[in-house]
Amino acid sequence: MQMLRISAVSAALALLSGAAAAQTVGFATGPQATPTNAAGSAVAKVVNEVSGLQTRAVPHTSNELSMGPLNRGQVDFAIANVDIADSALKGIDVFDGRKLENIRIVTRLFPLNLGVIVRKSSDIKTAADLKGKCYPAEYTAQKGQIKVSTALLANVGLTLKDVKASPVPNTSRGAEDFVQGKCDSAMMALGAARLKQTDAQVGGVRILPIDASAEGMARIRKYVPYGTVYQLKAGSLPGADVATPILSYDILLVTSAQTKDDVVYQTAKAMHRGKDKLVAVTPVLRDFDPARMHTDYKGLPYHPGALKYYKEAGVALTN
Repeated sequence: MQMLRISAVSAALALLSGAAAAQTVGFATGPQATPTNAAGSAVAKVVNEVSGLQTRAVPHTSNELSMGPLNRGQVDFAIANVDIADSALKGIDVFDGRKLENIRIVTRLFPLNLGVIVRKSSDIKTAADLKGKCYPAEYTAQKGQIKVSTALLANVGLTLKDVKASPVPNTSRGAEDFVQGKCDSAMMALGAARLKQTDAQVGGVRILPIDASAEGMARIRKYVPYGTVYQLKAGSLPGADVATPILSYDILLVTSAQTKDDVVYQTAKAMHRGKDKLVAVTPVLRDFDPARMHTDYKGLPYHPGALKYYKEAGVALTN
């Protein structure tokens, strides 16, 4: 009888162990058809293929909305720009009064290039010409974008009071309003499928250049501290008929301090060795650089599982 009890207990423990081993690792992403959704889905797929971890991509209304569940350990990984990660950790801006101190970095993914588009037939040539024009604002479901849209105006000395601010929940709705002729402009990620689609729908778009001077970038960094300049080559994207400077900031893969070290280790390892696989899933990750996975973001903490892999693989800390 005792032997039967021991066998039953052993069987139960084995089942529990198997269930734990088969536990799904969740990757929170942005809305579908966005670069962060494409990136997160690709990372989940490749990590599953390379490491054997059971993974699942989970779209969210916005990347900042996934930070709370991540901080609580309800999801294992998330895609976020460096500004969102910084604000969440410090409890500032959209996270004012609630420090999410469990957020940890796993890796730099790629620079997100974004900007304002107008119709090619429009007389709006620069952001300064947006004065008095319709411009998407408020971003009620994607509040992290408020700073970005404000920064792009501040870059040329404008504020939201200088434009006809059109309230939208997110950038997707802003793009829809632009296509439907309800607004003169739209802010979006440049290089995403939506840009090509929008260009075709309206008969051509123009990407507005930013003021890339030291003074212009200082005005941007009042709102987007980690913002940098990215030079679009002429003809590289719809709307860039000439060389065009635009705003860029890094997109990260972040995790929770509660995520197991080995899960993060295996994820970092799969990504470091799997760039070709990642790019085969989505061209969004073509700028993912395995040599820059361990980038220094002014003291923002990395997860120990990632640090363990970087030390073993010789991935140096970069600026």
